[in-house]
Amino acid sequence: MRVRDLGTRPAPNSIRDLFSRVVRGHAPSIPVQRRQIPYWQERGWTHSGNRYTGSYQMPYGAFQGWIEEQRSGQMDFYLYNPSNEIRSHSHWTCFQHRGNDWYLVHMARQPKDVSSGIMTIERLNNL
Repeated sequence: MRVRDLGTRPAPNSIRDLFSRVVRGHAPSIPVQRRQIPYWQERGWTHSGNRYTGSYQMPYGAFQGWIEEQRSGQMDFYLYNPSNEIRSHSHWTCFQHRGNDWYLVHMARQPKDVSSGIMTIERLNNL
């Protein structure tokens, strides 16, 4: 079989148009609206003053908790009586006992808001 080199030349407009639609897509982008209700509220937490109370919903159970917002903006996340699954997790060292089965959850990176902190703790099983 013989191969003949035809050189290089631009592809026809119809071919370029087809490839540009395939690569970039042909439908306009659709904006997605953010949640109107904060995650903490959606999950049934309540807010009073600088304190939030509710339950962390995890795959292996729900755990009572509370969150305290400091004047500095720092947030402290507490969890009551963690399960054996949490105690055997690699992040167990992030839980600091505060007495009466309450644990302060230390986070390497401070969450930007209460909802983000709740999600971080609830996803502990996935870390």
